Amino acid sequence: MDLSSDPTERKGSVHHDTHATPPNFIQKEHWRYQSMRKADLETDPNVYDLNQRQDFTEAQKDIWKLAGSIPASQIETACQAYAGGKPLSVPAKDVPIFEHRDFPGLQVLSGLLPPETQVLFTSCLMHRDLADPAHKINLQADYEIPYPAKSTPKCQRFDSTFFTRERAAIEDHLIPKVPEKLKPLNSEQFLHTKLRWLTLGEQYDWPTRSYAKHATPFPEDLSTLVTGLFPHIHPESGVVLMYSAKDFMPVHRDVSEQCQRSLASFSVGCDGIFIMARGDDDGEGDNAPRTVAIRVHSGDCVHLSRDARWAWHAMARTIPSTCPPHLASWPVGTPGATREEERAYKKWKGYMGTKRINVSCRQVWD
Repeated sequence: MDLSSDPTERKGSVHHDTHATPPNFIQKEHWRYQSMRKADLETDPNVYDLNQRQDFTEAQKDIWKLAGSIPASQIETACQAYAGGKPLSVPAKDVPIFEHRDFPGLQVLSGLLPPETQVLFTSCLMHRDLADPAHKINLQADYEIPYPAKSTPKCQRFDSTFFTRERAAIEDHLIPKVPEKLKPLNSEQFLHTKLRWLTLGEQYDWPTRSYAKHATPFPEDLSTLVTGLFPHIHPESGVVLMYSAKDFMPVHRDVSEQCQRSLASFSVGCDGIFIMARGDDDGEGDNAPRTVAIRVHSGDCVHLSRDARWAWHAMARTIPSTCPPHLASWPVGTPGATREEERAYKKWKGYMGTKRINVSCRQVWD
């Protein structure tokens, strides 16, 4: 498959019911994986781990078909541009694209982002983008947030960040807008337990499930990375979801966008269980209820096009203690950190060791 363009995509607005109720069968499957013991999850034959495809049975290999690949040269070019021209320290490899036979358009690219790109990716999101008040976060409606000021006028990626603060300093508390209903949050509570999502670019409004057009510019470097890997996607919005050990994303569809472009969903941090469904509760034949569960790892990308772009899906759970070593100590290891910043980051050492971050990059308008 040539990802410089996707011949299956069409132009024009699409109209889906953004308030539709998901079928019962995927709700039950979602709950089943949420409540499953970790030991059982590791041995469940219905959870596909494309990182371990070499161990698949012939029947499993027949389900996941090779649909193409992204060559190493393209990955290196995109990642180097994202890093401001700095080449990868370890050469990239070709990354195969596997597509599910029964879910047209559901594609998995295992290990698409090299480890050092994952570190930079995490740092850009959690230092720079989180500290930019133009990007919405889930706490803005209820709290006055003391955003960090930019430390210098020069163009540094991480010249403002929440992660140089003390964990419990009173001056950094988030103050509730209605004190009678909520208590102040210190930085530890804010970053470790209460922060759930961040939106980049075209701002997605969760209550109305719609977009505010041209509200905020999409980060240029992230756009360069996404388009370098998937030339047919011109990202205008990114929904960044932060998961802790017990967090999950309910069953939903991404149907608010007004164009029929593909979506690229990147993962960093701990592993997660992604599920997708097609069919109806009482459907028969091609419309019979079907689900698929995929274990996604740090650096993986799920690419959704065609029918899969509008399908019901969910992140059923995060799997603790699975963050790879190159991210487990973050923010320690932030690229380009000064000695003073490195000392400050040590107070937050291991933050990503318990987290999973998912970034869904999509075009919103034709």
